[in-house]
Amino acid sequence: AGDEEFRIPDMNARLEAYRRKVALEEQAKTIRKQMKISQEIILKDELKCRKRVLRRLGYTNAENVIEVKGRVASEISTADELLATELIFNGLFSDLDVEQTVAMMSCLIYQEKSKETVKLKEEFAVPLRMMQEAARRIATVAQESEIGVDVEEYVDSFKPDMMDIVYSWCKGAKFSDICKMTDIFEGSIIRAMRRLEE
Repeated sequence: AGDEEFRIPDMNARLEAYRRKVALEEQAKTIRKQMKISQEIILKDELKCRKRVLRRLGYTNAENVIEVKGRVASEISTADELLATELIFNGLFSDLDVEQTVAMMSCLIYQEKSKETVKLKEEFAVPLRMMQEAARRIATVAQESEIGVDVEEYVDSFKPDMMDIVYSWCKGAKFSDICKMTDIFEGSIIRAMRRLEE
């Protein structure tokens, strides 16, 4: 009678539940290991695709050695490195004065949406078209290299909304006058100007 007092009720059921728990933990461990391997494979495939893009655009050679364009791109940190480098090597900035260059660079750093339609100065039409063509080329190469890029979405991500504002600022316009030129929030304008300085 004394032994029955110390027996755990439903001991067999509890022991079976514990065995199932241990088996499930092992199964979870195996699945986590498989997920890690799968993630590494995905990352390796993505790396191959990105290396292909760099090679096709001339940033690396066939042996994956970084070329001059690749070195330039590696120094750019506040804007789209590939597009900024393409614009430099295509000579876009060589025909522009300082104010126009800074205005063009604003397309690379400004990402917010503006409600109004931008009316650009005539002098920005050709440089903006050249920038859009370079962006389209980069996105097309990325798409051909099996990187999931929507070409038009990539091209449209470089917004000319700040060009006239930045140009006027560089020409000496007052901040209050610049704010009247657009519906963009003052804080966004200041943030964009600071990023341009970088």
